[in-house]
Amino acid sequence: MDASRAAVVVVGVNLIAVWAAAAAGGRMGPPPGTIAAPRAAVDVAAGEARAALVAAAGRLEAHARSQRVTPPITRDPFQFGGRDSVAAHRVRGGVPAASPSAVPEAAASPASRAEPDVVLQGMAESQDGEAVVRTAVVRAGPDLVLATLGTRIGVRFEVVALSSDSVELEDLVSHARRTCRMK
Repeated sequence: MDASRAAVVVVGVNLIAVWAAAAAGGRMGPPPGTIAAPRAAVDVAAGEARAALVAAAGRLEAHARSQRVTPPITRDPFQFGGRDSVAAHRVRGGVPAASPSAVPEAAASPASRAEPDVVLQGMAESQDGEAVVRTAVVRAGPDLVLATLGTRIGVRFEVVALSSDSVELEDLVSHARRTCRMK
């Protein structure tokens, strides 16, 4: 047996001895002369910490209930349709909002509806042969509309003219025209 094999055998035996000592070390009691902590004191401390945690959780839940504010529903991504369908599903103060069928016909007519806030957000141009085709990006209330000539915005307005920085709308009820310019 040469020196290298003897070194491998010695290292291997030492590794096995260390492994056996580590495995047996967990089963031994406390070293002689040390006093183990009483189990009852640990249980009391854990019980006090648990009680404090439960009390804090109760205070937090009570605070959350008192401060709970439901955000207004702006749109329902699972419902296709206009704002009237979303308003039918709204609940305020535990009472459902009036459904669109419960609104009198006079209030539902386009003439009596409030004029939506129309803002020109942007303008795009493209070439169609020699002609320049303009598309306006218009925000009408909560809706975003890509409008060209003749496009209706909601039930109230129609696009009658487009320039590089403005859009002219005609009110279909009063036939008045208004111009929206980019800011």
